[in-house]
Amino acid sequence: MIRRPLYMNKLKDLKAPELVKAIVGVRRCGKSTLMRQLRNDLVEGGTSPDSIIYVDFELPSNSSLTDPDAFIAHVAERANREGPTYLFVDEVQELDRWEPTINGLRAEFGLDIYVTGSNARMFSGEDMTYLSGRYVSLHVLPLSLAELCQFVGIDVSERQAAEDAYELLVREGGFPAVALAPTDALKHAILDGIYDSVFTRDILLRGRIRNEAAFARVASFVLDNVGNQTSASAIEKALRAGGHRVSAETIDNYLSLMQKAHLIYRCDRYDIRGKERLRTNGKYYVVDPGLRNRVLGLRAGNRGHLTENMVFLELIRRGYDVSVGTLPNAEIDFVVQHGRSISYVQVSETVLDPTTLERELTPFAKLSDGFPRVLITKDRTDCGRDGVRHVNLYDFLLGAPLP
Repeated sequence: MIRRPLYMNKLKDLKAPELVKAIVGVRRCGKSTLMRQLRNDLVEGGTSPDSIIYVDFELPSNSSLTDPDAFIAHVAERANREGPTYLFVDEVQELDRWEPTINGLRAEFGLDIYVTGSNARMFSGEDMTYLSGRYVSLHVLPLSLAELCQFVGIDVSERQAAEDAYELLVREGGFPAVALAPTDALKHAILDGIYDSVFTRDILLRGRIRNEAAFARVASFVLDNVGNQTSASAIEKALRAGGHRVSAETIDNYLSLMQKAHLIYRCDRYDIRGKERLRTNGKYYVVDPGLRNRVLGLRAGNRGHLTENMVFLELIRRGYDVSVGTLPNAEIDFVVQHGRSISYVQVSETVLDPTTLERELTPFAKLSDGFPRVLITKDRTDCGRDGVRHVNLYDFLLGAPLP
C-alpha cells in the first residue's frame, strides 16, 4: 500500500482517545487504505492485534452487524477491559443509528475509535447530538498532482514531466485505483464503478430520487459549469430554455445531495469590503476531473475553469477556507483564509498576452488592505508586478506554498 504522508500525518495529529475520528470523502478516494495503514502502524509499534477490532461494512460477511444490538455484542465480546482497545469501522453509515451506538461504545468501553464514511449525511440529523463535540473529522480527496506522480513513478524534476503529469490528472483523475490500473480498459471500468457507486448508491438511492433523467441533466449542467457563478434558479432557467422543466426547489435538493456525496463543493461568495459571506450565486467545483469526464465525456471545454477547479481542490486539501471574493464591478477568484491569515488568489491559464494580464491584475488594484495577492498561471515567466506575486501552476500543485 502506497502511503499518503499528508493524510497520515494529519490523522496522527488528531489522535485523542476520547474523540471519535471520522475519515470522510468521496467513495474510493483512499479512506479505507488510510485506516488499514494506521492499523498496521499500531501493530508494528507494538499494539497487540487482539486489541484492534476492525469491521468493514463493505464485506457481505458483516451485513448482520448493521443491526446495532448485533454490532454492540460483537464489539463487547472483543473489547479489552484491561487496556486500550482500538475500534475501526469502515463505511460506518451502513450501521443503523450509528451515532448513538458508536458513542455508547466509546463511553462504556473507553474505545479509541476511527470510522470512515462516504456520505456527508452521516453527520446530520437528530442522532448527531450524541456525538456533538465528541468527534473530529479528516476530509480526504483523490490524489493531488504530487501524489499522482508518487503513485505512478513520474519524475517531475523536468518541466515537461510535470506538465505531462498534470494532463494525465485532468484526463484520468486522481482516484488511487484508477491511477494504479495497468490498462486504459481497466481504468475506465474502475471509473465506471466509482460513478455507479456515487451516483446510484449515494445520491439516487439515498436521496430517493424518482426522476433520474432530471437529476442527470442537473448534474451534467453543474459539472459542465465548474467555476461559473450559478444558483438553483439560474439552472432552472437554463434547463427550461432547453425544453426541460425542473423546479428550483428540486434542483436545490439535487445540489445538496451531490455535496453530501462529496461529488461537488460549493464555494460561497465573500463580500471583501463588507467582510461577510453571501449565500447567493456561489460557484461549484467537482471533486475529481476524471469523474467529470465520465459524465461529460472528454472535450476541450473551458480549460481556464478546469485549472481553477484544480487550484481550488489543492487549497482545500491544504486546509484553507476558500471563498469567491466580490468587489464593486470586480471579482477575486479565491479569498484564501487560514486562521487570521488571508491571501487573494487569481487563476489563469496564461497571462503572456498583455490584455489578459491586465484583466487578471485589475481586481487586485481595488483591494485596500495589505494581504498578499497571488497570481497562479501555467507560465514559467514571472508575471508578477505591483506587489502581486506570481506562482507557476505546476509548482503549486506539486507542493509549492502560497507566498
